Amino acid sequence: MIEVKIVSRGGQGGVTAARILAKAAMEEGLYSQAIPQFGAERRGAKVYSYLRIDEKPIRRHTKVEKPRIVAYFDKKLVENDEAEIRILNGIAEGFCCLNANKIAEELDLISSGWYLLSSPMSGAIARVLEISLNSLVYAVRSEFSSKVEENVLAAKKGYEVVKC
Repeated sequence: MIEVKIVSRGGQGGVTAARILAKAAMEEGLYSQAIPQFGAERRGAKVYSYLRIDEKPIRRHTKVEKPRIVAYFDKKLVENDEAEIRILNGIAEGFCCLNANKIAEELDLISSGWYLLSSPMSGAIARVLEISLNSLVYAVRSEFSSKVEENVLAAKKGYEVVKC
């Protein structure tokens, strides 16, 4: 089983990214779960989302305690963790890196001054998880009802530019 923790701020798209990745994994014929963890937080508060992917049914429905992969949507959210793979929207040694903010800005994926990072970060995470680009695009298309093509392009760019 592969377990992923996504750390974002409310409004950046971490919960949506987990849903996109779970759908993409299902499209690959795998079992998956997307589990958001948040309370009455407002925009900008730290939000955790968890993702599990496996070849067999997943019976565990709790938060992920020891993820193999952690994705950070903001450099200021980085925590001490023991993840095997760490993905960062930014640049830092020891991370798989991309500039998801730049991708969102180029494609006008901005709401109330916030970069919407679900698609570019989903692309980066999908690449690390070795989920096919076709499955990712399917999942992105099924998730959005507006700016669909912009989100597809953002996911493709995130998939292509992430560097480990």
